[in-house]
Amino acid sequence: MEASKRTLQTMILEKKEGLATITLNNPERLNAMSPQQILDLVEVFTEVGEDEEIRAVVITGTGRAFLAGGDVESDIKPLSSMTPSEFNAYMKRADFFYRALADMEKPVIAAINGFAVGAGLDLAMSCDIRIASEEAKLGQFFVKMGLLPEAGAYMMTRLIGLGRAKLLSFTGDLIDGKEAERIGLVEKAVPADQLMPTALEMAEKFAKGPKCIGIMKRQLNEAMGMTFETALDYAIRLQYQCVHTEDHKEAVDAFLEKRNPVFKGK
Repeated sequence: MEASKRTLQTMILEKKEGLATITLNNPERLNAMSPQQILDLVEVFTEVGEDEEIRAVVITGTGRAFLAGGDVESDIKPLSSMTPSEFNAYMKRADFFYRALADMEKPVIAAINGFAVGAGLDLAMSCDIRIASEEAKLGQFFVKMGLLPEAGAYMMTRLIGLGRAKLLSFTGDLIDGKEAERIGLVEKAVPADQLMPTALEMAEKFAKGPKCIGIMKRQLNEAMGMTFETALDYAIRLQYQCVHTEDHKEAVDAFLEKRNPVFKGK
C-alpha cells in the first residue's frame, strides 16, 4: 500500500505497509478527551476499520500523555447541564470507539507513552495489547471527579480481577508501567526509548500474519462470555471460515513446499 499521513484537529493518522499508527496530538491539553477528539476518533476508527489494506493498528500519544482523561472544561463540566436524552446521546457517541476497537477484526496495540487515566485508561484497555513506558502513569481517575468508570468497569475486572479493579477505582491512585505489568493491566513495560520500536515491531509482525488473527480476536473476545459448550460450537463455525481463507491455503502449500508462507490477510 502507498504510505500516507493525515492530520486531524486532535490526532495524526499514518498508514504504511499494512500498519496504521494513530497518534493523539493535543499535548497542551495532555491529549485529554474532548468533543472534537471524540469526533476525530470516530472518523479515524471507522476509516481504519474499513480499510482492508490495514492489518494492524498502533495507538499512542504525543508529549507527556497517552490520554489524560476527559477535558474538564469541554467534556466533563457540560455533562451536568444536559437533558437525559442529550446525556445519553453524548455518552453513546463517546462509547462508539470502545465498540469500534472490539469489533475491528485486526489487532490494535496501545503504546502508552505517559498519563493514561480515566477515559485514557479505558481507551488503552479497549485495545488488544497494551505496551507501556516504565515511567507511564495509569489509573482510574473517575472517582476524583465524582464519576464512575464507564467501559473500564467491564474491562478492568477482566484484566486484573475484581479486587484490584475496585482498589484502583475507589482510590483513583496512579501506578507506573512496571506495576501495571506486574498486575496484568499491561502486557509489557519497557524503557521510554524502546516503547515505539517495541510496539511497531509487534504490529508489523501481526500485519504480516494470516487472516485468522482477526477472526481469532473475535473468538477470544466472545468466548469470555460463553459457556464451554457454546465456545466449542462457536470455534467450529469460525474455524470453518479460517479453512476457506486464502492464507490457510498458502500456509498448507508453503508447508508442503518447504518454504515460508507469504500471507495477504485474505
